Amino acid sequence: MGHAQKYFFKVFFICLCLTGAAACEDKEEAGPAQVSYKGTNQAEQLLEDMEEVTSAVSVKEGKQIFAAVTVHQFDRLQLENIRKKGHSLLKEQWPEETVHFSTDYKSWLELNKYKEDRRNKSMSEKERKKRLTQIEEFMKG
Repeated sequence: MGHAQKYFFKVFFICLCLTGAAACEDKEEAGPAQVSYKGTNQAEQLLEDMEEVTSAVSVKEGKQIFAAVTVHQFDRLQLENIRKKGHSLLKEQWPEETVHFSTDYKSWLELNKYKEDRRNKSMSEKERKKRLTQIEEFMKG
């Protein structure tokens, strides 16, 4: 076996191992959190399928959906179009819900923090409403 063939097999083996590790990592994410937040994960996936979007976060509270995205740096020049496109995607999927959508990074951060807090600790109804009202204000600008 020549030197080139040995090198090829080493590279092939490493690629195979990395592919297997990546597949295992994807399976770990399919935990119980996705089941309990199915509607929000569906909204996040729908938004992340937009080519301009790098990350999405969403929360569904009652008849309201709050969603925020981060976009690629170059696409920041088209924020108005991205907002219209994202809002219409969510409204098509959930026509009966009130949709709050933003491309503002502060909204994305606060919504992400709210989602984590809701998942990890119990919040009173009053506290949840107060925080969502603040997030809605961030979304309005």
